Amino acid sequence: MNLIARLKAIFAANANSALDQIEDPRAMLDYSLTRLQASLRQISDSLVEVATARRSLETQRDQAQATVAKYEEQARQAVTLGRDDLATRALERKAAAQEQLNSLNTNIASVDVQVESLKASQANLRQKIELFQGKKEELKALYDSSRAQLQVREAATGISKDLADAAHAIEHAETRINQMQSRVQAIDSLISAGALEDVLSPQGDEIDRELAHLTRVAAVENELKQLKAATAPTPQVAATPGSE
Repeated sequence: MNLIARLKAIFAANANSALDQIEDPRAMLDYSLTRLQASLRQISDSLVEVATARRSLETQRDQAQATVAKYEEQARQAVTLGRDDLATRALERKAAAQEQLNSLNTNIASVDVQVESLKASQANLRQKIELFQGKKEELKALYDSSRAQLQVREAATGISKDLADAAHAIEHAETRINQMQSRVQAIDSLISAGALEDVLSPQGDEIDRELAHLTRVAAVENELKQLKAATAPTPQVAATPGSE
């Protein structure tokens, strides 16, 4: 083999070695695990941010409650002093403060729902990471075993230097085929284990959301009926002749 042919062979061998490293399924498995762990950290950070926001809303709610109580007391004092004009102004301010308080309570309830959703996503993703880690180690062990077996087969066949290029082509083809088959098996196993589900997708489908909406509307209407019944004047029973 002349110098140019030897240089071409060396260059081709180095290029194929680099491609093998890029296509190494072990590196891809490690990278996938890193991405999953990054997603878990992101969920944890989101939980901290949401908890901080809830604390701020709670502080505002406490202030709004104190404001409502203050204006209610002012209205009571004004009525006692015969100042209906001051009582009216105090009650108007109380109503505005009450609206703000109701809005804050609604926002806090919404944040609580977000917190529970994030906690569920966090627990779900942790479980999937544990499953993925076990499968990853299993696949890496199988890959190393297959690679070692291939090397033993090559050594046992006594491949000569003259057939080095052909042997390398066979090895590369077999490796790629094994990689694709291992990837198919890995994806099937991960899907069966549920590790490839979208853990951040909204809980439930559109039917669940519609039913939840109808339930909330029914609850509001029921509460309104109860309030009307509680505040309605009690009808007086007319006395019948001879009842005394």
